[in-house]
Amino acid sequence: MKTLFVSILLAVMAFASVAHAEKKRIALVLPGPITDGTFNSAANKGIEAAKKKYDIDVVVRENTDLSQMEDVLRSYADEGYDMVIAHGFQFAEPVMAIHGDYPKTFFVVNTAQVSAPPNVASFDNRWGDAGYMAGAVAALYSKSGKIGTVGAIPVPVIQQYNLGFERGAKHVRPDINVLSAYVGSLSDVARGAEITTSMIEQGADVVTSTGNENVMGTIQAAQKAKVKAIGSAFDSYQMAPDTIITTALINMDVNIDLAIGHFLDGTLKPQAYVLGLKENGIGLAPLHDDNKISAADKARIDGLVADIAAGRITDLP
Repeated sequence: MKTLFVSILLAVMAFASVAHAEKKRIALVLPGPITDGTFNSAANKGIEAAKKKYDIDVVVRENTDLSQMEDVLRSYADEGYDMVIAHGFQFAEPVMAIHGDYPKTFFVVNTAQVSAPPNVASFDNRWGDAGYMAGAVAALYSKSGKIGTVGAIPVPVIQQYNLGFERGAKHVRPDINVLSAYVGSLSDVARGAEITTSMIEQGADVVTSTGNENVMGTIQAAQKAKVKAIGSAFDSYQMAPDTIITTALINMDVNIDLAIGHFLDGTLKPQAYVLGLKENGIGLAPLHDDNKISAADKARIDGLVADIAAGRITDLP
């Protein structure tokens, strides 16, 4: 009897050991901190949700400088991680440079459109559509007829957002004056605040910003001047409830969920996935302070969102 018990115990332990060994290990590599309230916070939200949903082991690496990216990616692949999610267009070139050395690791790049067989996929979002919605909201809320958008650096996703912001604003209010500028950095909070303050001094009463920590500068400047702001990527309302009207959501949690889910069930393909409203890759957070616009304008916003989803808007970036 004792021998039988020992045999059963050893079998259970062996099964548990194999099950643990089969648990996939996934690394999320970020260019900035998870506390930035926008781009990196959104990714962290996504990986936290994935940890609860899937039976995976996860590690998160923050504040990865451009000069470190290739080495960091290699380090996780060398350690045998099954998937590395590189969060940001900055990682596209390093991933493409090294993926061939690590055929057993699947690399996913967020906010880029790159792919390579057998182990590189990317997930991007329709940033221009998100900007279009933000611009329309800003124009309808503005009393001064001037609004502003502050981008971190002129890279495709931010350029698309800015162009969408201007087109969306003019779609609902052709005479609106849209101010636009770049910080020159993804992390310079002070410069972001300085540029935003300059726009406010020129009359902008609704502002938005894209990037990483620089977005905090825009929100802080708007708070100080008591004007309104529209968040981007991660719902910013709790950061500044008296300032944030809404957020043009870039649903990084959907990107990450799809990447991991498809990887685990074996359906992830080495291709570029681009997610819009229909795929829930973008969205518009609830309107706050909505007593400042009319019921008719609220209906215009709802209609615009529906038109974007249905493909009826012809001037999207």
